[in-house]
Amino acid sequence: MSIFLERQKVRKRRAIAKSFKVAERILFSLAIVLGGLAILYGVYLLVFLGPIFQVREIMVEGKIVHSTLQSVIEQSGVKEGENLFGINVGAVHKNLKENSWISQAAVRRRLPHTLWIYVEEYEPAAVIQKDGVLKYVDHEGVIFKSVEPVDPKTLPVITGVNEEKMNEALTILSMYNESSFGGAWGISELHFDEAGGCSIITEKGPVQIFLGQGAFANRLALLGRWQGIIGRRGGRITYIIANEEKRVTVGYKEL
Repeated sequence: MSIFLERQKVRKRRAIAKSFKVAERILFSLAIVLGGLAILYGVYLLVFLGPIFQVREIMVEGKIVHSTLQSVIEQSGVKEGENLFGINVGAVHKNLKENSWISQAAVRRRLPHTLWIYVEEYEPAAVIQKDGVLKYVDHEGVIFKSVEPVDPKTLPVITGVNEEKMNEALTILSMYNESSFGGAWGISELHFDEAGGCSIITEKGPVQIFLGQGAFANRLALLGRWQGIIGRRGGRITYIIANEEKRVTVGYKEL
């Protein structure tokens, strides 16, 4: 055999060997990829379909007065036994906010099996009439829900006030409630009108108090100083005029 033919055979053997090595590398890489996919699929089955991350506890925290723990859980739309990672946290948050009492909500997954929910409720300060409907307003002036038959109705009613003057009305209401006179007499209505200014109808009595316009802190303090004398005189109090700096006028009706 000639040297030329021998060299041709050697080149063919080398080419075949090289092809086998390339095929081996491809098969090895493919095996690694398939193995990785198998592992990922196993992890998927474990995480999303296995029992380890099923919801076993729905923990609700926060200051809850008008709702209940059970109602918050039902509002969330989540049930025990669901997969923790399959829960749409954004959807749960949206469900909770559909409760008119809830002002803030947060939802977190706590591994391995707990869904944590935190809620804050609005704290109503008064009731106002808007668009012909009685509605609750909080201490920040946020009107947040209509008053329903099952809701508490012991809060004072604010009348004659538009939304621009709501914060002023709430400030006066807060000052009155914190005053000694307000603590003793209570309040059922806070009213504003253009001519007479601010007036209050007390819960005790009831008695109408005319405060006028401006300097409300001074006038409430004056009522507090005269409180004992006002209550000692005989007869039923029909009105109190406290729209001046140093004088309080009280109307009585003989019993």
